[in-house]
Amino acid sequence: MILVTGGMGFIGLHTVRSLLDEGEDVVVTYHSSYRVPDAWKDEVGKRVTVEQLDVTSPHDLIGLATKYKVSGIVYLAMPGPAGLSPAEDYRTSMYGLINALEAARSVGAKRFTFASSSTVYQNLKAGPYTEDMPLPIESANQIAAFKKASEVLLFNYADRTGLDVGAVRMRAVYGPMYYSMMNMPSRFAHAAVKGIEPNYGPAGAPFEDDPNDYSNVKDVANIFAKVTVADKLPYRVYNVSAGKEASFKQLADAVKAVQPDFKVNLKPGANPKGNQPNNYLSVARIKEVFGYTPRYDVDKGMADYVTWLRTHPL
Repeated sequence: MILVTGGMGFIGLHTVRSLLDEGEDVVVTYHSSYRVPDAWKDEVGKRVTVEQLDVTSPHDLIGLATKYKVSGIVYLAMPGPAGLSPAEDYRTSMYGLINALEAARSVGAKRFTFASSSTVYQNLKAGPYTEDMPLPIESANQIAAFKKASEVLLFNYADRTGLDVGAVRMRAVYGPMYYSMMNMPSRFAHAAVKGIEPNYGPAGAPFEDDPNDYSNVKDVANIFAKVTVADKLPYRVYNVSAGKEASFKQLADAVKAVQPDFKVNLKPGANPKGNQPNNYLSVARIKEVFGYTPRYDVDKGMADYVTWLRTHPL
């Protein structure tokens, strides 16, 4: 039995499906937002158990881990990027992590898998970004700061207790069941289905040749499951993404391929201020360990996302 905290968040919903596909039963926890997807609704009460949980409560976390005799924990719980005060951000992020680690240790869990982020690579001058790169201490936002701090604490705790841990660093994740509009793939897909031009954000429309590295949520969830159920992990940190750059024009063209009337007005060329060279994550490590090849490139991934949104509108 695997305990997934934040299991009703965007990535958690897909990770539960991937764990089920790996043959694991799952305890899914949620804090306030309850939603059960079509992908595993028929398993609720059978192979999936749903529990409400506040990760800042150590007794509740240890109680759940003990009740279900969990063999692993996937820690996906994370405050929203602007929902809490700085103090509450710290309390939720840090207390939640240590409570989950203690729960894993107390029940002798085989594996603790932590959801990290490619934001830890911010302020590096060039990619491709590899898991063994030294990371700058400065952070551009609270997500980068908490993910870096959490990894440091995670690995120190593992060294001191013998708990087996893995961290998954993901990049610009998009796909079905993502509604937050925090990245451009989601804004493009939602706008296309609604028949409107995307909200580009305060910076305005992006330059068509500017690159990014996008992660389809189904590929990301697959790696969370693989890291969690692996007999042994040769490394503690794993990048997951497409492992290559895609321009905003490629992203827009992928949407237009399935929604030809998509209205988008990108700025021509590239940003005159320049872009980071090789702005993508290396996925060589997960290819070596898990035989990873992304199942969804931008074309297939955006087609899947737009098609899903047509029957699951906001």
